[in-house]
Amino acid sequence: MKLNDELKKTLIVLSAATLLGTGVVVSGGASGLSLSVAAASGQQTAVPTDQKLQKELQTLVGGLKEGTYLAYYVRDKVSNPQDTISFSGKGFVFKDYKSFAAKFKSLKGPATPQPGNLPKGFALATAIIYPPSVANDSELYLQLEQELKAAAAGDPNKQLFSKIISWSQTNLSMQLYAKGKASFSIITGVPPAKLPEGAVPFVRTSETKKEMTVNGRKVILTTDSAKDASFNTKLVWLDKSGAIQYTLSDNRVSKLTTNEMLAVAKSMIK
Repeated sequence: MKLNDELKKTLIVLSAATLLGTGVVVSGGASGLSLSVAAASGQQTAVPTDQKLQKELQTLVGGLKEGTYLAYYVRDKVSNPQDTISFSGKGFVFKDYKSFAAKFKSLKGPATPQPGNLPKGFALATAIIYPPSVANDSELYLQLEQELKAAAAGDPNKQLFSKIISWSQTNLSMQLYAKGKASFSIITGVPPAKLPEGAVPFVRTSETKKEMTVNGRKVILTTDSAKDASFNTKLVWLDKSGAIQYTLSDNRVSKLTTNEMLAVAKSMIK
């Protein structure tokens, strides 16, 4: 199934609406699926303000092959005031569930259930496995920071320094099922970090939340009536261990009922 422009836009919207808390931001369509992966702590990706430097970074990132993960350092106080390391990469993209599940298994990722009870006419459009996020207090981050800044110290004429890094483990993926412009996605990832004590989570006034039980598992059902909402219905639940979160949501074009969405969720919760 070929993705149309509306579905490509859906993939972009998912970065803010559905992948919030995972550290991954989608910045391209499904064909290339360019990713900008910030550290789990929430660090910002360095985006050069200098046009020449910006073009150099765009060329570097644009030339990445599928499954490639890049760490880079921008030596520029304006665009990188915190003097941090940034990450970018391209996920693995699949058109059939079998190939997607096999790759996810080889990467030691969590279970990625294939949904049943698909609404009539809906079929898998694309499945994506994203590179992992790198926390800025992790051993890998500190090692890369040392290497890239050492390279920068040895070459005062350059501003952009990068290194390809290998990855054999991930916990973030997406399955997108579509029927024309209508679609729903299934995100498999880690639960967002807990808010500090006393903090109040942000909830849109247009949202309505309801807690229910599906196959013995607690599920949070959220609906959003606002015209600018990214979804109509969203269902969120954890696996038995509580370490993996599943998020099922449709796009605004979708006419799926809550019962149809619940039927899909029920097929996945064992």
